[in-house]
Amino acid sequence: MSDDFTRIIVLGIDGLEYSLVEEWKLEYILQRAHCRTDLSDYDVVVTPPLWGSMITGKIDREVMRRWKLHTLLAGMDSMRVKLAEKLGRYLPHRPTIWVWNHLVLPVTGGNPFESTADYVKKKNLHTIFHEFEKSWTNGLPGYGRVVSNSTARELLLEAFRGNRKPYIRYAIQLYKEDRERLFSALDRDYDLIFWYTCLLDKIGHVCAGNKLEMLKYYLEINQLAKKVKKKCPDAIIYIISDHGMKPAEGAGKWGVHSDYGFFSSSTGELLSKPYHLYELLLRHAPGIRTRRRVYLNSSGPTNIRKINK
Repeated sequence: MSDDFTRIIVLGIDGLEYSLVEEWKLEYILQRAHCRTDLSDYDVVVTPPLWGSMITGKIDREVMRRWKLHTLLAGMDSMRVKLAEKLGRYLPHRPTIWVWNHLVLPVTGGNPFESTADYVKKKNLHTIFHEFEKSWTNGLPGYGRVVSNSTARELLLEAFRGNRKPYIRYAIQLYKEDRERLFSALDRDYDLIFWYTCLLDKIGHVCAGNKLEMLKYYLEINQLAKKVKKKCPDAIIYIISDHGMKPAEGAGKWGVHSDYGFFSSSTGELLSKPYHLYELLLRHAPGIRTRRRVYLNSSGPTNIRKINK
């Protein structure tokens, strides 16, 4: 890494809800400038294609079509979930999972969380990681990470049946492992670090209606951002989510995806859509340094604006 190059750190927080960050004034997440992101270009607000678009700069329409089909089928699955919540332990738990996993999903191309978990690599798509000399990620949905495996699905259904604790413990353990990987990576000389956690998404799905419970985990993420800033005071830090999490209407504590995301920067830069992150990161890539100087001395790229504070 050259002496005049500034490290870029992206903290990818799945399910980070814009309205809660603002309400609780979480300054290390808000950073110098922040905004909602517009998800209207995405046919379905789901995790793998959203994160995949951030690192490729475009939405994969083939993957989106697969997810649109799954969304239609999810209506069937949501009926099963509602029955599980109402009938509790009397619903034949494992038979319903067997029917879904062995009869419904195979006919429709399988579980899309698994079939699209690595679509960026399988399609050999160009990513922002190709533009940096030394880049690191702990895995992103669409780029090697399965966020809904069989363990997660069974624990989530158990949560819907009334026992949330195992699912929450599972989410916390994943977060702790990812957090450890992040700080290990910060000790290395990577010029781009793109870290991901699904903590707020998973907790939000079962606790979005309990703001006191949610606050605990948002404070944890705020503290993590503070520690990253303290450890790397000269780094450019971007914090981004794919979508937020809001309480499901008439469903108690359960949460669903909100139709907007979150973005903040330590530099004052802002973007309007998640896939514009690729362009923003590209401005700072070592091989694009000349273009970066041109941008900073002009009005800047169409999709990126800067707030001076």
